[in-house]
Parts: sequence; C-alpha cells; structure tokens
Amino acid sequence: IYYLPKVSSGRFVGGLLNGWWVSSIVGWQTGYPYTPLLSLNRSESGVLSTNPDRPNIDPTRSISSIISGTSSGCGTGAAGTKVIAAGTPLGTPTLWFDPCAFSVQPAGFLGNSSRNFLRGPHISNTNFSVVKDTPLKFLGEAGRLQFRAEVFNLFNHANFALPNGTVFQGANITDGPLTNAGIITSTVTPPRNIQLALKLLF
Repeated sequence: IYYLPKVSSGRFVGGLLNGWWVSSIVGWQTGYPYTPLLSLNRSESGVLSTNPDRPNIDPTRSISSIISGTSSGCGTGAAGTKVIAAGTPLGTPTLWFDPCAFSVQPAGFLGNSSRNFLRGPHISNTNFSVVKDTPLKFLGEAGRLQFRAEVFNLFNHANFALPNGTVFQGANITDGPLTNAGIITSTVTPPRNIQLALKLLF
C-alpha cells in the first residue's frame, strides 16, 4: 500500500488531490505437474481407476524438447487419432506438449514414463486498486467517504488450465495420438474485471 504525498493547497484543490493511495497484489507460480496417460489398462494390472497406465517415452527426448520448440511429427490419421505434422509449435494451447515423444508399450507391461514429470502453463495475476479518502467531519473524527476503483487481472493475462494428458487409447501398440492429446481447452482465472465502490466510514 502506497499513500500519495499530501498537497498543501486550498480546501477545494486539496480535497481533490489529497487522500489518494494505491495498492496491488501480484501472484506468479509455476504450472501444476501432470502425467501423460493411456485411456486403457494396457499393463493389465487392473488398477486403471486409481493409477492409470503411462506410455513409454522416447529415451532420446529431453523434457525441454517435449514442451518447447516444435513437434517431431507422428500419427496415422486413423479413426479417433490425429496426424501431427513435423514442425508444429509446442507450448501453445493447441499443442502444449509433443505426443510424438511417447509410444504405446507392449501389452502386459507398464510404460516407462515418470509420474508428474511435465508441467502445465504458469499462472500470473496482478490485482490493482486506486482509493480516495475524503474526510467528512460532520461524521466525527474518523468520518470519511472512500471511493475505490479495483481492477482484477489488470493485464488481462490468460492463465490456461492443464492440457489433456491422455495421449493414446492404448488398444494397439501402433495407436496414434488421440485427437485432443496435448490440447488446452479452458482457463483457470477470469478475464480482467473492474469494480467501483463507495464506502462510508465513521
């Protein structure tokens, strides 16, 4: 909270220029972790409801190459799957991570990708307020009228939710990526909102 300096002036000008203060809350956090998954129990472990199977990961791929840069390209375009062209940008809402870095493991085996080793989009938000306190002496020593202008998500920053982490159906070892693999379809914070208020204190 920062109180603007008072201005020594007449009653009218001083009433307009004095009593202003501003404040803000700035939040920034890294993205939440998530795990690439299969939609079927490929390992036949029978624990799909509590611990879904994870696919295999290409051992030549680093984490940074899976979530940034461009896709290596894959897919067959069969029913329910999509073809991802080589060079498709990563780290965007339309393809946050590269499904082509993964493959379906043989039936009866667990995939070798780690749990929660990828992270979703970071979250940043700035709230800002401008306040004017005008003394009202007829209400007593503490009497004043307070005007508030508050802006939530000042910069109108879009904070995206986690991408769809289900990469393959997992019925066949040759399955291509699902049509919605790696896609972000929602946000986790509202757009910019502005609210004005008057408060009487005494």
